[in-house]
Amino acid sequence: MTKLRVLVAEKHPLIREDLRYLINAEADLECVGVAKNGRQCIDLCRQLLPEVLVVDEILPGADGLAIAAIVGNQLPQIRVVMYTFNPEVCEVARGFGAADCIAKDTPFDVLLGALRQAAPAPSLRRH
Repeated sequence: MTKLRVLVAEKHPLIREDLRYLINAEADLECVGVAKNGRQCIDLCRQLLPEVLVVDEILPGADGLAIAAIVGNQLPQIRVVMYTFNPEVCEVARGFGAADCIAKDTPFDVLLGALRQAAPAPSLRRH
């Protein structure tokens, strides 16, 4: 089975590592990398070409909305899921090209569902 390749961009080290661990615990998902700031996020998107990017609303060096816009324009094959403490940003995030927006206080299963839902169709996925 081909796993869904996910990149995590999160400023909080504990949340970042929890996401990596929990994503990798799923049989159909693989966390291919983690970024702690906006610059690293964009660089890793270009290097690793994940299928889905989970991005914090606020990162040092760039906010998640700017990253969603950059990824949408330059790497449109990568689907963006915004991950935020501020659910009010979700409507704005979708306007910037995010496939979904999940509040950080939402159960983790909801985030997993959003990752799977955001995934490209199987025929378009990398093998």
